[in-house]
Amino acid sequence: MDKVNNVRTKQIDANLEHFNISPNKASDTSLGFPEEVRDYRYRSADFRKIWDYLGLLFSMLLDSFKGKYPLPKKTALVLILAFLYLISPVDIAPDIFPLIGLVDDVAVLAFALNFIKDDLENYRAWKMSN
Repeated sequence: MDKVNNVRTKQIDANLEHFNISPNKASDTSLGFPEEVRDYRYRSADFRKIWDYLGLLFSMLLDSFKGKYPLPKKTALVLILAFLYLISPVDIAPDIFPLIGLVDDVAVLAFALNFIKDDLENYRAWKMSN
């Protein structure tokens, strides 16, 4: 009990000059990172982008099955491998574990979408021009 009562209080304003409180001045930690990392809006695994890419992927697959758009071989290979992993009973983390089992499946899906992102963007440009 003595130690708790012996704690000296320090005024809050005493150390404010050590902190960068100006929003216009860059802090020391922002100098070593590229703009994409510093920007709070940049997220590689943004869920809205994933849903957008999934919709674009299904649209690309529909157009390729109809013969309107040629499916790139890299995209077809990545999709086949990701699909085989998702339906395979052999996983890194088995699906019998409630949450952990789904994490590796979502990671494979996110990796596959990130890998074919350029093909999806090319398809988006093609679809907007038609």
